[in-house]
Amino acid sequence: MSVLIWAVIGLLLILSEFVVPQFVVFFFGVGALLNAALLALLPGLSDRIPLQLLIWAGTSGLSLALLRRYAARWFKGDEQHTDTDTDAGRTAVVLEEISPDSPGRINFHGTSWRATAFDETIAPGETVTILTKDNLSYTVTAGTLVGPGKENT
Repeated sequence: MSVLIWAVIGLLLILSEFVVPQFVVFFFGVGALLNAALLALLPGLSDRIPLQLLIWAGTSGLSLALLRRYAARWFKGDEQHTDTDTDAGRTAVVLEEISPDSPGRINFHGTSWRATAFDETIAPGETVTILTKDNLSYTVTAGTLVGPGKENT
């Protein structure tokens, strides 16, 4: 493989980090770029593809192991802490039947959300009260438990 091919592979892998989370693919791109640089310095390696792949795997693994912790600080975004219980007590409308064993869907803030029932089966069209939120899923109970002002379907 040529220097140009390794350089293009390296740049594509680095750019793919914008699509793939966890900040790992970047280091395989760094390994490919280091491989391209090594091939430019040692042209005798151009015919030894298995050795190039071995060097790429080694440089990628080393860069991942040694640099990820430090480089992740530069690329880390601002963390946004949200209170997951701010929706507790608000009401929503059931779109798909919900039960403790089989999640369904609710309409909340104009969007469909995954929901499980606390301890009952709830039919579509019924109003529920949100108890908790866990990531992108809500735990709900039948009926409304709050007074006026908390409804927000």
